[in-house]
Amino acid sequence: MKIVITGATGFIGSYVAVRLARAGHEVVATGRNPRKVPALGAVPGITLARLELGDPKSWAPALAGADVLVHVALGWGEGGLLMLQADTAASVGLFEAAHAAGVRRIIYTSSTAAVGEQRGDDREDCSLRPTDYYGATKASTEMFARAFARTTKVPVHVIRPGYIFGEPVVEGASVYSDKRFRNICHAIRDGQPVRLIQNDGTQFLHASNLAKVYEALLTHEVGFSTHFALAKDWCSWADIARMAMAEHGREVPIEFEDRGYGPALLYDLSAIERDFGLVFPSREQLRAHVRWVLAQP
Repeated sequence: MKIVITGATGFIGSYVAVRLARAGHEVVATGRNPRKVPALGAVPGITLARLELGDPKSWAPALAGADVLVHVALGWGEGGLLMLQADTAASVGLFEAAHAAGVRRIIYTSSTAAVGEQRGDDREDCSLRPTDYYGATKASTEMFARAFARTTKVPVHVIRPGYIFGEPVVEGASVYSDKRFRNICHAIRDGQPVRLIQNDGTQFLHASNLAKVYEALLTHEVGFSTHFALAKDWCSWADIARMAMAEHGREVPIEFEDRGYGPALLYDLSAIERDFGLVFPSREQLRAHVRWVLAQP
């Protein structure tokens, strides 16, 4: 298949691009600056092209001849209206441009933020109650994606990742922007206390495993689907700090701030196991990632 990936120079997009290219697909890795990660273009099966979500004139040339659109890029705006325009409206326009170009399948990257408030064992069909504009724009785009699939008969598959971590997939590629792994490891290296929130954690998923979900959706033969993409096990930031202490060989105090967080709430991951046989543990990859962070300058 010829697959166009938006946001391919970013963290998640680069992992997806490499995974799909190594599976034998023809991948067009796009971004605002497609030359941002030269090593990505050196991967066999990947070509680089410009596609900027905020520039509709860039869409048609990148989409020409594509079988699949994998939409990872995020449009950002300050405030609700600008977020709606930069991300949801632009994404819907991109879907329509893909349909006009003859694209036969779309995979859209949403987020668990579209669900918002967790109730415990949340499933894909739960009601959406986003708590910020990022979650709201993801939830809104999901609704348009469902309507688009129904109207055009183009299959659309929605992925809701949670917290994704990992090392650069190729030299010079991006990693996640969250600083907590780095802050924990720096504190331990410096012999300082680690400051965390009591009972704070999630179902961390390595980016290499997230890319497997995108690959599985290439052959998922339904008109519309939604899947959570997280690890099966919940892990706290305190657990990660203890991993880092064990790896570095130094114990430091953990100082907790109590914000009233209760027991762990889990997302129901039965859909990716039922549909694709995918079940992801994470602790060994978390330990390996902590070793990588500790080794960085």
